[in-house]
Amino acid sequence: MPTKNTPTDFIRALAAAVQAEMPAPRQEKPFGLGAPWTHHATPEEFERLARLHNRILRKELALAAMREERAGIMRRSIRRMRRAAGKD
Repeated sequence: MPTKNTPTDFIRALAAAVQAEMPAPRQEKPFGLGAPWTHHATPEEFERLARLHNRILRKELALAAMREERAGIMRRSIRRMRRAAGKD
């Protein structure tokens, strides 16, 4: 949280680092646009579908990051296990 004493350069560097970590958006049609059922959806339903689609994408990205972290922990643990067994 910026305060009066926080240097602007630090804030810009922090923002750049956060943006660098964000994955690029996927190029796909959201929530089945063009599917036959979309011709029968109301404008309110389309707004809700758009919100849901964005929430689903964010959750999928978060889940992928957690799975990646879990895999890293598993790899490190397997290496330790092999070293302990004298196999490496």
